[in-house]
Amino acid sequence: MSTPGDRAALTPRDLFLLFLTISVQSFGGTLPFTRRELIERRRILTEAEFAEMLALGQILPGPNVINMSAALGDRNAGPRGAAAAVAGMVVVPVLIVMALATAVGTVTHLAAVQGALLGMASAAAGLLLGTAWRMGTPMRRSLPALAVFAAVFGAVALLRLPLALVLALAIPASLALHGVFRRR
Repeated sequence: MSTPGDRAALTPRDLFLLFLTISVQSFGGTLPFTRRELIERRRILTEAEFAEMLALGQILPGPNVINMSAALGDRNAGPRGAAAAVAGMVVVPVLIVMALATAVGTVTHLAAVQGALLGMASAAAGLLLGTAWRMGTPMRRSLPALAVFAAVFGAVALLRLPLALVLALAIPASLALHGVFRRR
């Protein structure tokens, strides 16, 4: 019996179909399905190789399993393999989201749907504000950080200046301001 290291390289088509299969099976939680498919069923990776690829996927920005699929695709078939693996991983979820958006779009005029969307938006805004509040704890203790926050908020929310312009000015100013206060 061959070990995962002895296997022939997967083609872009193989990679697309592999990750398409994983994404179809694992709506909402791909890691257990990815592990089972790559290690147990198809013996493409060993436990150690899977752990290494997962670690790589975790340090890169973006979803871990998408990063893993790109790394495995690149390892097997270069950039084309990486693109094929990522495409296989995202094509079904993208089609599902597009279908749901289309379906919702056809009924947004209904009061019940408008209420549901408003409720979901409120919940999402609440989660975002709660997370921002927790992440901002250190900032609330820093006068320079509060000053930058107030200036950016005032410029964007109250004066309605373009965000790109505000950030282009605020980022260097914030870095300079914080650098001065740290030297004291």
